[in-house]
Amino acid sequence: MKGTPMAPAKITLSDVVQLLAEHEETAARTLSLVPSENAMSGLAKLPMLLDPYHRYFFNETDDPDRWHFRGAQSLRDIETDVAIPLLERLGRADYVSVRPLSGLNAMTLALATLGGDPGSTVVTVGPGNGGHYATPSVAQRLGQRVEFLRGPDPHSLDLDHAAELLRRVRPALVYVDQSHCLFPIDVAALVRVVREASPETLVHVDASHWMGLVLAGVFPNPLDAGADSFGGSTHKTFPGPQKALILTRDADIEKRIRETQDYLVSSHHFGATLSLGMALLEFQEFGPAYARAVVGHTRSFAGLLAGRGLTVCAADRGYTAGHQLWLDTERDGIAPGLASDRLYAAGLKVNFMAGLPGFTGQGMRIGLNEAAYQGLTEEDLPELADVFAAAVRDERPAAGLADRVAALRGARTPLGAALPEAAALLDRSLALAGRALGAHAS
Repeated sequence: MKGTPMAPAKITLSDVVQLLAEHEETAARTLSLVPSENAMSGLAKLPMLLDPYHRYFFNETDDPDRWHFRGAQSLRDIETDVAIPLLERLGRADYVSVRPLSGLNAMTLALATLGGDPGSTVVTVGPGNGGHYATPSVAQRLGQRVEFLRGPDPHSLDLDHAAELLRRVRPALVYVDQSHCLFPIDVAALVRVVREASPETLVHVDASHWMGLVLAGVFPNPLDAGADSFGGSTHKTFPGPQKALILTRDADIEKRIRETQDYLVSSHHFGATLSLGMALLEFQEFGPAYARAVVGHTRSFAGLLAGRGLTVCAADRGYTAGHQLWLDTERDGIAPGLASDRLYAAGLKVNFMAGLPGFTGQGMRIGLNEAAYQGLTEEDLPELADVFAAAVRDERPAAGLADRVAALRGARTPLGAALPEAAALLDRSLALAGRALGAHAS
């Protein structure tokens, strides 16, 4: 027998706005060290508050007979003449799709397009080497068989095994994905093995975690390394909206992606696409310096934490090549969940989980990508490391540590907000936001 329906929660719109206000106040005093998150400027967020957020856009070719949805007609150029050309230039690609909604949506689109018909084989990175948890499940739900690349340690692949596997199964696609990743897979070396062992096999690289480092030219471009395509999300090392993209130099792959995406993506969230275009305009100004700071900050922070007695993984390899660090707080006698709670109370948000390669239990995954975007410098890192280590060990009152984190945040300006053009556009942006909120600002 069904129970009596619960009474509606007595939460009003005013309560919700108050919760949002409290969250914003807290967010301005804290730092996210979650490697799969980033921030972006208020200016780049603006389109998601305005009318374009509600509109469809399907007429990329500007065909006069194809304006079946006209709401975005006056803004099409921001996608077609700003976002896409910038991505083609920064991504060194001839074709770009900005239609995927997320990294997982881009993964599904790539597997559905390039992974072959049901019964075909897809080879991807095994979980022990950092492969994304969802890749095999998505491929299998598309009717594809899955085989795994593996390696002698969590950070490298056995290319002899890869060659044997490829000769044996002749996959339609090698899908290179690293969700847990301290060091990038050598795509050029893997592509050489694929071309020799199974020449008809395509190679797609999911660069979600590396996207900002690739677009800034700090990490190798997968297309230059010989991959047929690459893609991923735009909110990890790239400081943009929660969206994704796919890039290629191959006209046939572009055609296949375009034909498939119409059945996997309807609305591609036009407001977020405009935000992506604005984030790219900003990124072309600060991207290379920011990406170098991400890598430099992360490596420096690893050494600082190790110097304060915390166990940072891969010390023998220099800890990391990118934006992720893995901490084994269990070896330091502190459960990762408890360490995360203590850090949260001190104003530092981190990511702990099971499944990190090489861990038997849970580990902590952190990144300095958002901290770099928020403007923190090398000079700030010893203070951040002091707070971090003290919080993990519960050596200082959390409130005092949180005040120190807030001071770090307050002393720096986010990179997007620091651009001269952003300051000049503040009044116009506030007026637009006021109108969107019903304030009828002039």
